[in-house]
Amino acid sequence: MKTFILYTLMAFCTLTYGQKLIVTPIGLKDSSDNEKTYIVLNADGKSAKQLFDNALKYINKNYKSPDDVIKGKTDGEYLKFITHISDFLIVNNSGAKIRIDADYTIELNFKDGKVKFEIISLDMYAQNGGYKVLFSGGAFEGYPIYNKQGDLKRAETKTEIEIFFNETIISLSDFLLDKSDIDKW
Repeated sequence: MKTFILYTLMAFCTLTYGQKLIVTPIGLKDSSDNEKTYIVLNADGKSAKQLFDNALKYINKNYKSPDDVIKGKTDGEYLKFITHISDFLIVNNSGAKIRIDADYTIELNFKDGKVKFEIISLDMYAQNGGYKVLFSGGAFEGYPIYNKQGDLKRAETKTEIEIFFNETIISLSDFLLDKSDIDKW
C-alpha cells in the first residue's frame, strides 16, 4: 500500500510539473533525458533577477541559518546551497531498519524565464557510522539501490529518494513562480 501511494505521488508530480529527477545506477538524472544530471524549470515572464531573489526567499524561509547554507552566489545568475537531513530515509537491510542521514548540494543557474536545477553532490550515510546508500555496487560496499549488473535491488529506497527530490523541486518552483503561501496571510 505504501508503495502504491508513493507511485501515485510521483505520477501527480510528473503530471503537474513535468520535469523530474529519477534514480539510475549512475546517479540522479532527468527523467526525460538520462544524459542530463539537471533539469530546467520554466518560469515564463520572470527575469533572472526575480528568479534569483525568489530562490533566496526559499532558502530564507526553509533554513534555520540561511547564511550558513549558501556556499556560492552571483547576484541574478548563480546560487549554490547545502542541506543536511537527519532521518532522510530508512533502509531495510535483511530485516534491520537502518536510519540514513543525507547531505546534498543544490546548484541553481538563472536566465530570464528559466532555472537550471542540479544536485551536484549527494551523500547518504547510516547514522551509526556504517555503510552508505549507493546508487550501485555490491552488498559489501554499502546499501546499493542497484547491483553491479544494473538490476534494481531497493525499489522502495529508489522511490523515496525520487519523491523527496521531486517534492523539493515542486516547493522551489512554487517560490520561483510566486505560488507559495508565504505571502498569503
